[in-house]
Amino acid sequence: MDIIFPVAALWVAGGVLFLQGIVTNRDASPAVAANSRAVVDDLLRLRPAALVAAALFLVAWPAIWIGAHIVRR
Repeated sequence: MDIIFPVAALWVAGGVLFLQGIVTNRDASPAVAANSRAVVDDLLRLRPAALVAAALFLVAWPAIWIGAHIVRR
């Protein structure tokens, strides 16, 4: 029971860092960069759709990360 909080904190922190890496991608095309800025603006304005999308991403980010790395190989 004592490990639940640290695991949950690491899960959320990893998801936030993964989102930050996606949003600040320097190799992104201009269209992707503009979309990333729009997503950040929506999150900062606390728009419901952006918050739901971010919450769902935080739930599923390990599967997305693993899938992205399997595809690279």
